[in-house]
Amino acid sequence: MAQAETRHPAHPVPAPYTGRTAIDLDVVREIMSHFHYDDFEEAQELILSALQEVNEHFGWVSYEAAEIVAEALGTTVNRVYALLTFYADFRTEPRGVHHLLVCHGVSCYVLGSQALVQHIRDHYGIGDGETTADEQLSLQVVNGCLGVCDWSPVVKLDDSYSGHQTPESLTALINRAIAGKQAKEESNGAHSAD
Repeated sequence: MAQAETRHPAHPVPAPYTGRTAIDLDVVREIMSHFHYDDFEEAQELILSALQEVNEHFGWVSYEAAEIVAEALGTTVNRVYALLTFYADFRTEPRGVHHLLVCHGVSCYVLGSQALVQHIRDHYGIGDGETTADEQLSLQVVNGCLGVCDWSPVVKLDDSYSGHQTPESLTALINRAIAGKQAKEESNGAHSAD
């Protein structure tokens, strides 16, 4: 059965929800060097695993990265890109500095998640899968469940869950995250100038 070698060191996974990460194609080549297969069928089975590793490492998969995956697995870039664009878990564009998941499961929907989605559209000008023009915020509507139904409606901003959200509390949450990131960057800049 096709599989990735497990002896390779784990690649550090940058926090994909807390910043935009450019794709280093040399790192993609390194990731792909750990995938081995005996025949074409095994290579086809590895496409999704390879895309998952790249997506986890960078938070998205560029067309150029998909080309490297295709070349390493002896298949066409069209085949790789078709799988990449079919599954909702993969992104083909970088996320914003902050990534917002809005749960749209039954409990959250009943308790107002649609109002949160509409508020994001009205207030920030983005819908599901989109990023603001200033690249500060990306939105993903989760049509499944984030698993904290007792907090409905719940969102996940960057790596933190927040429950019982209203449009007003969500705006405050997003504004705090953006202001906190900017303050941290300014503080880091001040320290490096010393």
